[in-house]
Amino acid sequence: MALVFFNPNRHSYSFRWGSIFIFWFALTFPSSSFAIYIQLDGIADVKTNFSDGCASIKDIGNQSERFGIDAVIFGDLARNSFEFGAKPFERIFKNTTENPSVLGRGAAGYISEIKDNDRQIKETLLIPGVETIPHYYWSGSHFDKNLTAHNWDKHMLIVGMSQAEEYEQLPLQHSNLSLKYTDPLLNNFIILFFLFMVSAGAFYKRYIRVLTFPLMVLFLLLTINNHPFQSSPFDAYHGNQGMKPYQNMIDYANSKGAMVFWNHMESSSGTRQTGNAMLETLPYPDELLKTRNYTGFQVVGDRPLQLAEAGQQWDQVLMEYLQGQRSQPVWGYGGNDYLCEDQKGDRLGSVRTVFLVREKNRDTLLDAMRKGRMYAVRQADENRLSLDEFTVEDQKTGQQATIGQELTSTDFPAVKIKLRSIKGGTKTAQIQIIRNGVLAKQESVSLPYELTWRDVGNKQEGRAYYRIKASVNAMDHLVSNPIFVKFSDTPVVASLPPTEQQPAPAPPTRKPPPPSPPATKLPVPAVMPEISGAKTEAPAPQVSMPEVSTPVVQPPASPTRPVPPAEVKKKTPPKMVRPPVDPQRILKVMVDGVALRKGPGTVFPKIISLKKGSEVEFVRRTNIELNNKNWLVVKRGNRSAYIWEGVVKWAEARPVKMEK
Repeated sequence: MALVFFNPNRHSYSFRWGSIFIFWFALTFPSSSFAIYIQLDGIADVKTNFSDGCASIKDIGNQSERFGIDAVIFGDLARNSFEFGAKPFERIFKNTTENPSVLGRGAAGYISEIKDNDRQIKETLLIPGVETIPHYYWSGSHFDKNLTAHNWDKHMLIVGMSQAEEYEQLPLQHSNLSLKYTDPLLNNFIILFFLFMVSAGAFYKRYIRVLTFPLMVLFLLLTINNHPFQSSPFDAYHGNQGMKPYQNMIDYANSKGAMVFWNHMESSSGTRQTGNAMLETLPYPDELLKTRNYTGFQVVGDRPLQLAEAGQQWDQVLMEYLQGQRSQPVWGYGGNDYLCEDQKGDRLGSVRTVFLVREKNRDTLLDAMRKGRMYAVRQADENRLSLDEFTVEDQKTGQQATIGQELTSTDFPAVKIKLRSIKGGTKTAQIQIIRNGVLAKQESVSLPYELTWRDVGNKQEGRAYYRIKASVNAMDHLVSNPIFVKFSDTPVVASLPPTEQQPAPAPPTRKPPPPSPPATKLPVPAVMPEISGAKTEAPAPQVSMPEVSTPVVQPPASPTRPVPPAEVKKKTPPKMVRPPVDPQRILKVMVDGVALRKGPGTVFPKIISLKKGSEVEFVRRTNIELNNKNWLVVKRGNRSAYIWEGVVKWAEARPVKMEK
């Protein structure tokens, strides 16, 4: 088995030595076969006075240490400015609004100050990160008093970069000069520079100076305005650029070995005034589906997010990963989005990301963040929810996987949960287990609570995932990252007895029976490397197949003529009969081309198309709706699938036909 070990007193002296003892005990006695993880309380997306926060890096570190917070991941704005210029010289004659930011005050100083305080503050890790605004664009005009910057609050959190140069080269609008995007901009620059040189030569040779001088000045300004050393290939004057600027930011961060998280995707800034312009950002949860290769997104904030509900965009992205349409899963983290204490309800540590690590240091924490070994929690007070265990087990082998890992299983998965409040007391929480985007189990429980649930409804086909949500109220809830399960393609086959144990051969007139298959050992499913020392059982013992009597064939009248094989009758096994189906549970398809799907929604792959009048067996109704009608779980033959309620109707009762 695998044990996820959590600890309420993270910084105590006895805890440290106790953890070391347990770890070495596991190494000394591998038969115990458990993996140890400790729980680190982290807060992410914390802003300081380097950008628009109120406190210094040192103050945040000291306050976090007093609160017992193990790690702070900062998220100051990399660049906090916007500008509007007059075309065609928008980069020269412009009005700029510049606010404090990491790049404005110096990335080298930002990183250095975090590192210095990290060395001084012993019990809390301080990790640099920045929040970016990859793109915004203008609409309207000053004259009409409707000048608006769109997508200004569409942010991404970048974590894991350590060099100042990497921050300075972030692909942000009107930031530092860069050589990265010269190629697409170079042609216009060369043409304009050539025209400037021609006009300058004409002016120098005194050719119609009244005309050549203005042309020389014009082409000089256009050349400067269109220089190719831009920090981003996207400007604010060509409308909405779609996902290109954001995918460009993701690709840049990946090239530097950093992680990228979409931030506050459901918050709406509305339309607020700033100076002579307005800033507008609409919710953007669908961007999860439109971009690739990012690490994750903010799944817990100051209020419950729809993204975390069953069947929403997060589950759709995870299903794309299971189906091979994405190369990596998408993880959720808790964003504190902290600016100032008690300003607009902000509190340091009100939203936390809890990391599962082997030891407490920067590298192990970033590794847990990259691999999804974390869950996010919103707490109303110090008595937050704690997920002491969340594992999926193959009960045949004892193999287990925890958050962010994948289990290879040959059995119905068993989900194990331990949930409590860290300071005790009685609370009533609602727990949801979500499997492949569908709410598989839900119940209200009293804390502390333990559950072992064997998911016999899982069809054990391909891959699956499980994630959980636990909620006391809107201010006290928890969302975990998924655990993946891969079902073994190799069936469990009992070993046959050795050849010498077979009955005596048939009479010489018959062909000898084919040799028995060699004994086969029961395959032991593999598990992710993180589950080190996982318990495995011995190979399945060899099981003798029951003897089947062979009909005795009389010798032929003439010993010289062999008996044709067709004359030897073989036993025909009895035909399998499916249990009778209740006619009251039969649904009939009302239109042609109705699709049975692998999940409750049109985003899930189609299994088969049905004709009008086809029949399916009703199993249950899901809580996923489309146009006020639910998706249903049905059976077609021996296979389960999903169908929309709007395209079926109940069939009339009729006698059950039994197969002979």
